Amino acid sequence: MNKAVLINLGSGDLNSGFPRVTVQLWVSGYSRPQQFVGSLPAAPILVELYRRWQSIYTHLCSRLVDAKEFRKQPIAKYVDDDEDDELEIATEGVTNISQVSFDEVCQLLEENLNIWLNTPKFSSIERQVRSQLDVESEIQVTLETNDDLLRRLPWHCWQFLKDYPKAELALSQPEYIRQVQKQREIQKVRILAILGSTSGIDLAAEQRFLEHLQDAQINFLVNPSQQELNEQLLHPQGWEILFFAGHSQTEGETGRIYVNENSTKNSLTIEELQADLKIAITNGLKLAIFNSCNGLGLANSLEKLYIPTIIVMREQIPNRVAQEFFKHFLSAFALSYLPLYVSVRQAREQLKTLETEFPGASWLPVICQNPAVEPPTWLNIAESVRLILSSEQIYALQKILLNLIGPIAPTLLQQKLTQVGNSEDLVERLLPHLSSSQQVEFQQQVNLFLAQSEVTLEDFEDLVGEQDKIVDEEFIRKSEQILAEVIGPIAPILIQQALSSGNQNPITFVETLAAKISDPQLRLKFQQRVIIIHKINVASD
Repeated sequence: MNKAVLINLGSGDLNSGFPRVTVQLWVSGYSRPQQFVGSLPAAPILVELYRRWQSIYTHLCSRLVDAKEFRKQPIAKYVDDDEDDELEIATEGVTNISQVSFDEVCQLLEENLNIWLNTPKFSSIERQVRSQLDVESEIQVTLETNDDLLRRLPWHCWQFLKDYPKAELALSQPEYIRQVQKQREIQKVRILAILGSTSGIDLAAEQRFLEHLQDAQINFLVNPSQQELNEQLLHPQGWEILFFAGHSQTEGETGRIYVNENSTKNSLTIEELQADLKIAITNGLKLAIFNSCNGLGLANSLEKLYIPTIIVMREQIPNRVAQEFFKHFLSAFALSYLPLYVSVRQAREQLKTLETEFPGASWLPVICQNPAVEPPTWLNIAESVRLILSSEQIYALQKILLNLIGPIAPTLLQQKLTQVGNSEDLVERLLPHLSSSQQVEFQQQVNLFLAQSEVTLEDFEDLVGEQDKIVDEEFIRKSEQILAEVIGPIAPILIQQALSSGNQNPITFVETLAAKISDPQLRLKFQQRVIIIHKINVASD
């Protein structure tokens, strides 16, 4: 069961403390959160340690790697003008830097972050939240703040997140709304991939990774002009994913991307793209990935447009680190169909293997999330794929294949899902990739789990036979969970509307909800999923 933790720090800063911290715990299937209130004291040492960390990181990386290999324009300043003096003092003291001293600062920053978060009036909230979590749950943690320094802290080092392997933290602005997006039938996920200025860096790896996605339609814009970029953002078919690789930088509260290598008109701020990005979001843009340096300024501007999900890098990022992160993220998100938060965590943790050569690599990736919108999954985006089998069925099938043929299973399954129209065709397409003995075992296991989840007209009539019964809380909760998976965060509102007409039996309740789903395929999908849950519950009674 998915769970979400929303942390709002309220007013304050690290120098003065946060007198009112609000934490909400959301559980899928329930339309209302639980809420806890506490506080956090001042922690000026975190300000000092972070600035020390940033200074050493910048100098150490410039010594270990050719500066040209960073995805940042060399002419750009790294820090804001009002911070220059303070950081110049700090950098004068790091002439004898080493990875040992950097590791020490990392450890101090992590230790002091956890000491701060373990203070009594916040740790009491954490204990209450922990009591309702389990280690197998996917946990989306969101920190609502527009404080730049807070957004730069290494929140992934929080012990709470370390204790839950499927937990990851995202940043959010304190204010957010849900934008209405056009729904469309798609055969493939549409990705607009902008490969910007390549001065000193290699973007070919990212292009290869994207080209290997079988169920994606990708338009590569290589060194585009502003007009070319604007035209593509306004494409009437829309894009589900926007990807940028190249040079970028933070400028105050915004960010700049370098889209080509011309001597003039070679870069754009998010504000200059704002009007076109709003239309792209309306047309269905769900995820923006900026695999480039200093992305928090970009994210800050994009969040104000209420884009659902953004992935950026906090600081400067070496070319190879950017490539490795994107490779592992795509593998988890688009090939293994893992949730976005889990995919980012897995990709981030893979970067630890590079930290001997690239210190601090695993500290760089960060999610910025609009809490009013569910983060996308590859299967939610690729609606045509999701309608062949439910996400639970795809996961079960993938597990069977993994046991038989190993790590090639996710890629093979993804390829075949995009080529078939029903589960029988899918099985037939998979069989030639198995040995004779494996084919027999595979067929037996697949027949078993498909039979368990098969839905017929008679199954729907079972609900009709219960027309004298009243829907109970468990049936409502399960229905809301399924509805949210099918149509998104509007599900709780539709549930409340359906319940407002008074006591209902299961068939009336399901029909009322189904009537609110305009897409006939999604409507059928919802009805089928509800019936499957009903069958499981009846069988267990």
